[in-house]
Amino acid sequence: MLQDMSSLSREVEYVQNPALGGMLVWNFSVGYEENSEIRSAVPLPLLFIVLPIVLHEATFRFVLNTQERSGLRALAAKFSTSRESKSDLILAIHDRALQMRSLTMESLTFAIASNLLMLDMMSGKAIPLSQTPLRAGIPQSIRPMFDGTKKLGSWCSKLSLYEISIILKVGF
Repeated sequence: MLQDMSSLSREVEYVQNPALGGMLVWNFSVGYEENSEIRSAVPLPLLFIVLPIVLHEATFRFVLNTQERSGLRALAAKFSTSRESKSDLILAIHDRALQMRSLTMESLTFAIASNLLMLDMMSGKAIPLSQTPLRAGIPQSIRPMFDGTKKLGSWCSKLSLYEISIILKVGF
């Protein structure tokens, strides 16, 4: 049993690490900026929902199974209209965001130190410094995370922080 716990801890560390998190929040930012009508940078508070959605398998499955053109409202609707109501998953995003706050901060620090993101202190927005698509060196097992974060960024770029907070039941 002790061995199972240590291997589980290692698995969590492999996925929930600042390097991967930094890449995911950067990719979300790229999706946000590319799809914003005015090429706007992403508001900093919005980055705190990325990891709680993407690193939670059941929630992320809904992201992957929602077409990009459908949008965030369609994603949220799926939680209540699936065969078994999964509304608890959307309600848990806020709590997971609070629990993962330090991981998100460490991930942002990594993204900034790696010159992937820059923070504009005057506007409170994160600006992606590179928009070069990821090509090589990304394991197949995590490629869907990059597709999903870009899609999530695209969806969020079409909405205000207020609308996102209502749709996803999160507070900023």
